[in-house]
Amino acid sequence: MRKTGWEEPTNGPDWIDVEMLMRALSALHSAHVAVIVSPLGTGSTGGVDVAASALFDVLPGSSLPKAVAVNRAWPCNTHKTLAAHAFNALHELDFEIGKVYNNEKLWE
Repeated sequence: MRKTGWEEPTNGPDWIDVEMLMRALSALHSAHVAVIVSPLGTGSTGGVDVAASALFDVLPGSSLPKAVAVNRAWPCNTHKTLAAHAFNALHELDFEIGKVYNNEKLWE
């Protein structure tokens, strides 16, 4: 059975996949993960900006950032659907979070 969403059926990720990846990243990184879609440009021809962000509950004095985010414009040449674009933004977000952890000293 095909899940319904905002687009025509495809073989790529849909909005259920986006939701599940958000939940997985939230649990994995102990963060509040969100995807925000907002208008890009003026008028009806500007497309949308897709922002994926992770907000962390950090202790005072922590060297970890309070937030990590990525954003990309859509439509793009790579992703046919908005859901696929959002899914990819979440993968990029995971990569950016990994870079933050690689730059931190866990033990002194």
